Amino acid sequence: MKEIKQAYRELALRYHPDKNSSEDHETKFKQISEAYKTLQLRRKTESKITKKFSEIYPEDAVSSYQEAEALIAKQKYDEAIVFYEKALELLPQYTDALLRKGNALSHLKRYDEALSCYEQILHTNPKSSDALNLKGVCLSDLKRFEEAIECFDKVLSSNQMNFASWNFKGVCFFNLGKLEKALECFDKATKIRPDFAVAWLNKGGVLSRLDKKKEAEKCYEKAKKLRQ
Repeated sequence: MKEIKQAYRELALRYHPDKNSSEDHETKFKQISEAYKTLQLRRKTESKITKKFSEIYPEDAVSSYQEAEALIAKQKYDEAIVFYEKALELLPQYTDALLRKGNALSHLKRYDEALSCYEQILHTNPKSSDALNLKGVCLSDLKRFEEAIECFDKVLSSNQMNFASWNFKGVCFFNLGKLEKALECFDKATKIRPDFAVAWLNKGGVLSRLDKKKEAEKCYEKAKKLRQ
């Protein structure tokens, strides 16, 4: 454990924003911190670390993660998944890598595999809002709207200000034909985050279905201005 702490300190000093304020260094510092937290969690859940630290060096996992992110930016999801998996071979509970791998799998409509990624996170952190939201979106894509709503409700039970969950929940209610409930969700999303263009657009869609054309047009106009 001392070796891990020492290596982390060296990396943290090298990439700390106080040493270099560039966006690249700040991003790398955050990623290394996340990787170190994963190692700490692993230390707590295992009786001992059997591998040498050189075999689970967090910078190697972060490098693979960054390769994957570069491929995601080019929408090369299949190739990105390979690099997320390399990062996860080194750090099996690397939360960011699991989240991003799951999202890439969802883009490829490999929903069962995506759900498996989110479940791995929720197994150790049942209240992870990111994992719950992405699991909910995945279930929504599968048209399992009631189950998706349960995920969003779990997030909102601990954080009523999570505007993304309100929006996702509204989409599910809209697809279930429960327009008034959908409208209530989009209202809350836009009140919490007034510059949330997608929620304004969704609110306009509900109002249009409710034959409230003038109110719908105002929402569409608001969304359009926010996207300019």
